[in-house]
Amino acid sequence: MKIKNLSVLILFLTLSTIYAQDSVRLYGRVTDFNNKPVDSASVWLKNKINHLDIKDKRSLFDNAYETLTDSDGNFSIAVKKGTYYCLYAIKESDYGKTKLEYWAWNLPIYADLEINPQYDRMEVYGINASEPQTGPFDTYQIYFRPMSLTKALALPKTALDIIDIAPKTIAKEELSVQLNGYDAEVVSINKIDEYARGTTMYGYLIQIKKPEAAYPQDLSAQAAKGYDKISITLHSKETDEKGKGEYFVKRIGN
Repeated sequence: MKIKNLSVLILFLTLSTIYAQDSVRLYGRVTDFNNKPVDSASVWLKNKINHLDIKDKRSLFDNAYETLTDSDGNFSIAVKKGTYYCLYAIKESDYGKTKLEYWAWNLPIYADLEINPQYDRMEVYGINASEPQTGPFDTYQIYFRPMSLTKALALPKTALDIIDIAPKTIAKEELSVQLNGYDAEVVSINKIDEYARGTTMYGYLIQIKKPEAAYPQDLSAQAAKGYDKISITLHSKETDEKGKGEYFVKRIGN
């Protein structure tokens, strides 16, 4: 009996060691734009579901992990190493009433990773980024769909061909874009139509110059080595609403 118990203990310790080696910590602090912590905010880490594999086409996200923030806005989750589709954060009692969500996309969690969501009334959704196919390869083109809660609440309760809840225009001074924590220059802004769920919404395609300071010689300190972290903060003068979103793009050649 003692031998059997010892074998079970050894198996448990072995599995625990394997899991520990294969898991890392995702952590951070959820705040508003005055740096006030958000207590009991929900934080979800999600995977993408192929739309061909599910019956309900409105639900394309799979919750891999979820947690709540503490009274200081802090959260921490042990997660399996991997690249995750997105992270979503908001206090559920805020959603659609006083605030819209924060989103981060394409998260490469292969070492401990810190993410600090901020959210308010402007949602910066669906961020994607790519490097233009022309030299000197010193820019990124970034797409995002900004959505205003003020405009959303004013929409009629009927089916619409166009859901117009984006700012009419965005000026460079309304955008703050950082690459790996360093300010990046916005060199162009273009408004475009996006087909979404049978209707049209408005998004923006911007181009930024990569700041040289974002590429130190020793990149080993970066939690997401081989990736660039793009952070977009939008303060729309039209509605006086703020929002933030982030995206991790894999660097070419890494």
